[in-house]
Amino acid sequence: MSKFSMFKYGKKAGYLGVATIILALVPTVIALAVIPGLPDQVPMRWDSAGEVIRWGSRYEMLIPPVMAIAFGFGIYVQTMRKAAEHAKDSMIMAVSTAERFLRSGVITTAVINVANFYLLYVTLSGTNPLVF
Repeated sequence: MSKFSMFKYGKKAGYLGVATIILALVPTVIALAVIPGLPDQVPMRWDSAGEVIRWGSRYEMLIPPVMAIAFGFGIYVQTMRKAAEHAKDSMIMAVSTAERFLRSGVITTAVINVANFYLLYVTLSGTNPLVF
């Protein structure tokens, strides 16, 4: 079995690992589908009146997907390393560590997905729903 096998530390850790990786890749797939159709300059910041105060390159839309990949894969690799360290002494501790770290990975990548969807929404609509 590979050092970085998804199910090395049980089914729950395996499914959490799969979810972390999928959630890390979703923003990239969406961004790569949407970004080519965007104008060169897109709204990036609004004032309290809802007026655009900063325009940015459409390629700034790649920041959340890059963050999702970095955090998702980084958490996954670090989880496997920490769990392997614990597996030398106790498999129960290794499983617990893997599940805990990967649960955090799912939450982190999910939050980045929400940020990505929000950024895409405000860019495509041209309005910021959080400005009152």
